[in-house]
Amino acid sequence: MPKKIYSELDKKIKNPLVKEVWESKIKQKPSKNKHISYSSLSTYGKCPKLWEMMYLRKQVPFTQNIYTCFGTAFHETMQEWLEILYYDKVKNANSMDLDALLYKNMVKSYKSGKAQNGHEHFSSEKELMEFWLDGKHILEFLKKKRGGYFSTKTMKLAGIETLLYQEIKPGIMFKGLVDLVFYHPNSDRWSIVDIKTSTSGWRDNQKKNPNLTAQVILYREFFAKQFGIDKDKIDVEFFIVKRRVPKDAEFASMQKRVQQFSPASGPRKTKQVLESMNNFIADVVGADGQFIDKEYKCVNPFGKCEHCSQYL
Repeated sequence: MPKKIYSELDKKIKNPLVKEVWESKIKQKPSKNKHISYSSLSTYGKCPKLWEMMYLRKQVPFTQNIYTCFGTAFHETMQEWLEILYYDKVKNANSMDLDALLYKNMVKSYKSGKAQNGHEHFSSEKELMEFWLDGKHILEFLKKKRGGYFSTKTMKLAGIETLLYQEIKPGIMFKGLVDLVFYHPNSDRWSIVDIKTSTSGWRDNQKKNPNLTAQVILYREFFAKQFGIDKDKIDVEFFIVKRRVPKDAEFASMQKRVQQFSPASGPRKTKQVLESMNNFIADVVGADGQFIDKEYKCVNPFGKCEHCSQYL
């Protein structure tokens, strides 16, 4: 996440609600209540046994790989570029050496991941260079097509890594970090954007996967609650960047390095996602506000699935 807020910020952010959203990443600190994140809910949706091993027993430590390393570095690079674009000067954003910034962030992310992996390497110099070159092509595309995705005339950057921390029920909080928040003054609408790095974009099975699309729907729900904004004024979007595009694509859209996907987020879909979250909480959180210490069963009738079998 960008570390600085420019001295001209107060002059540039004229909407007090936009300013409140922006500053929430600095001012708000989580309490010590039990919190539920999209990641934990998603893990349980894949396999309750895997959730048990990861979140209750803590037997499955997080391990870095080249995809998470690149994803972290690309997020940070893109977010820093957008902060300068919206809160410094467009010409300064245009003159940024994004390739060098991505390289720097990948080195930082790799060193951090290696430390988490017990100082064991999880990639090679060749693979890292390959991913960096892919990222370079994405950034070139974004700078060239910037006006079509990030207009400085019709939209305002309201948040980067905006912290959401809202009560679901007494003693249980929802916690989430929104990659990007934009405000559109002409229409008085907001956009919640989650950046995804992908090899070649999302296919129909990913777009229809409720475990994936629930993320931005939950963010919309709690963003509205946290800032007192009408949910009907909030749009959600996955901003998917593609490392690979076909050279001889049948359609021009297939050659784009960006895929934008807005899942259904109306009342019916939102109700389904919230019911799923509440069922999850009822299954794993006891009356004392702590995780229920019991054996959780794999969704596979044979007791092992693709998600948990490698850890059993």
